[in-house]
Amino acid sequence: MNELAPLIGRAKGLFLTEQTAQQAVSALAAAAKEAIPHALGAGVSLIKGNQPTSVGATDNFVLRADDLQYELGNGPCLSAWSEGRATYVEDTESDQHWPRWSSEAARTGVRSCFSVPLENGAHGIGAMKIYAAAPHAFTVQDQKVLAHLALSAAVLLGHIQASDTPQRISETAKETLRIRDVVAAARGIIMERHDLPEEEALSHLLNEAGNKGVTLHEHAQSVLRRDTRPDTLTAAP
Repeated sequence: MNELAPLIGRAKGLFLTEQTAQQAVSALAAAAKEAIPHALGAGVSLIKGNQPTSVGATDNFVLRADDLQYELGNGPCLSAWSEGRATYVEDTESDQHWPRWSSEAARTGVRSCFSVPLENGAHGIGAMKIYAAAPHAFTVQDQKVLAHLALSAAVLLGHIQASDTPQRISETAKETLRIRDVVAAARGIIMERHDLPEEEALSHLLNEAGNKGVTLHEHAQSVLRRDTRPDTLTAAP
């Protein structure tokens, strides 16, 4: 997520091109793969003019699993988009919702898939997904993490759906960037406090947020508030 800022041009205002949006979504997909323990790959299916394309796929097998859905005209990601709700294939070897896709996906090594719709207002623009090699791989917390990242992906991609020209980022997109900055700052504090690398520090924040029943942003804000409180003075013995 810390790769997001350099991808956004800052001149008189904030502008977003198709190239920078897709680069940013690639960073979000990579963040999903890193933050969710059993995810072997992640990416986005973007639907434009009823034509699906894959954006930000972290691995070739993600593209293969996506392409199979596009060829068959059905699958969990396409259903997440068309129905506007999350879909979870817990085991492709026993799934009956999309039997043809699941059967072929299982042969490629995909055993679980969780997909979240990307929505621009009331308009569905695609889906973000994670794949795993094990059945029943994704927990409720994993699903919350992907849903959080999908919100950012939807904001970014929503600005390139109507036109290929640069679009001024809305207040919603700016807020997404502000949230990113808060999370990055809190992650830095956790890295220093617990001597952790970036990925483990982010996982630490996500786990604590889940345990407390708050969003990642809310927990990051609380970490920053605690870190900026004046040090308590202790009298010398």
